[in-house]
Amino acid sequence: MKQFFLTSGSLLVAMLPALAQTSPTDPVTEMSKDATVLSMVASAGWVMIPLALASIVAVTLIIYCFFTLTEKSITTPDLLERMEPFFENEDLDGLAAYVAERPQATARLVDRTLKFIERHPDATPESIQAVAETEGNRIAASLNQRALFIMDVGVISPMLGLFGTVVGILNSFGHIAAPEATPMRTMMLAGGVSQALISTVAGLTVGITAMAFYAYFRGRVGHLISILESEGTLLTQELILLSKRHRVTR
Repeated sequence: MKQFFLTSGSLLVAMLPALAQTSPTDPVTEMSKDATVLSMVASAGWVMIPLALASIVAVTLIIYCFFTLTEKSITTPDLLERMEPFFENEDLDGLAAYVAERPQATARLVDRTLKFIERHPDATPESIQAVAETEGNRIAASLNQRALFIMDVGVISPMLGLFGTVVGILNSFGHIAAPEATPMRTMMLAGGVSQALISTVAGLTVGITAMAFYAYFRGRVGHLISILESEGTLLTQELILLSKRHRVTR
């Protein structure tokens, strides 16, 4: 994680030097300088700019997922305890008012189901179950999408790095093929290819790190969805039973 943040910072700092390069750099002269991180990153050219942006997006998504993909976002013991008296007293109106103010996923599922029951008092248990399952699927898709955004960054970053390498190699061969090229063509080619490969290294660094975090969050999302299914099924059955008793007493 620390290495990923350092790489992201280096890429961002190197954006201005990369933009300032308006003329080709002699590979032999450039490789003779001290190989600092910033100079190596800047030598890769403009392709480091989208890679820097990709690393920033990846870090932002990772931090966001750490704070949002938690069990508290699905349910809490306090939520279930406070809902229990409403079920015992068969107070659907009070339950609807309570869950409308709670941000947890199970509260949103109950809220959507209660609104359906309110609009359709004679709804069958199958239709109530279908509404609850649809809302649960929507919440599960939202959880999955957060992790998928990280995977997208992990897939795109290596391709950006490879694109930068191809462009750098083409430039190197172009300089060697020029009429004014020096006899030291092999050294120039080696230096140019070495600089071009920097973008591939940066792309792989961002991509591998993003995919590692995606694998972690994918497992966490699966755990959260299982909690949502368990609690959602129980609460839905409670609502179906209450709906039946209300129809009988009317």
